[in-house]
Amino acid sequence: MTAKNVTISPELFARVTEEAAAEGTTADEIANEAMKRYLAVRRVDRLQRYGHKRAKELGITEDDVPRLIAESRAERRR
Repeated sequence: MTAKNVTISPELFARVTEEAAAEGTTADEIANEAMKRYLAVRRVDRLQRYGHKRAKELGITEDDVPRLIAESRAERRR
């Protein structure tokens, strides 16, 4: 594992340290998990923005989605 320094506010560090002690883990492990979750949320947000953009470009509305899903499933079964 590569060691990197990051700066966080003393208040946040205190909260993370308290939580880590309560969970029997380390502040580093909590920070790593938090960053993984943050990156996952960002990835989902980007995918959603892309999907909304493509739907708008294609003229697809929310009302079209159930029909399009049914058509896609029927096509896969063939």
